[in-house]
Amino acid sequence: MKKLMLATVLASTSTLAMAGAFDDLYVQGDVGLSKLEVKIDDEKFKDNNTGYSIALGKDMGTFRYQADYTDFGKITENYSDGDLAIIGNDEVTTTLKAQSLGFSAIYDFKPVFSVTPYAGLRVGVNQLKAEDKGRASTIDVTTNQQTLISYYESEKKTKVGVGVLAGVQYAFNPKLLLDAGVEYHHLGKVEDWKFNQYGVKVGLRYNF
Repeated sequence: MKKLMLATVLASTSTLAMAGAFDDLYVQGDVGLSKLEVKIDDEKFKDNNTGYSIALGKDMGTFRYQADYTDFGKITENYSDGDLAIIGNDEVTTTLKAQSLGFSAIYDFKPVFSVTPYAGLRVGVNQLKAEDKGRASTIDVTTNQQTLISYYESEKKTKVGVGVLAGVQYAFNPKLLLDAGVEYHHLGKVEDWKFNQYGVKVGLRYNF
């Protein structure tokens, strides 16, 4: 997905530059606290991680449009039946990861003292990946002795989700701006598992 985003950004930059619209382009990088949350029935799993994104955008004046690659982080859950010396018990570490390619439409409100509030909507194609790593205590059928086996399972799903974002940008000068914002994304649903993300972020935007 990272390679696909890089190719998309490069292709978009080349096309817009050839169209003579390079002066309206900007790049922006953000980093911040990302909380992933997974709900299944009455259970909820969540974890806080560092999330980051890189975006290529076009400033139309009041409106901005941008494409981005975002890593929303991961959730890690550990489960154990107890002592692995007991046959039938196991230990499992489950990791849920979320990455996304997105497109946002952003409205910039009237600036006040070089600070511009904004609000926007984002549509994302989200890759949701689950990994299980574990050990289990079992009986070796050839020796009839207790043994430990290790296993690994992985599954990926791609879902379309929507999100909202809001924040402010402060202009150091016409080329460089500081961004601070909040975001919420519904990343999609895999069977009965609902994936959501909440985040706060800071970043820098450079206007060409």
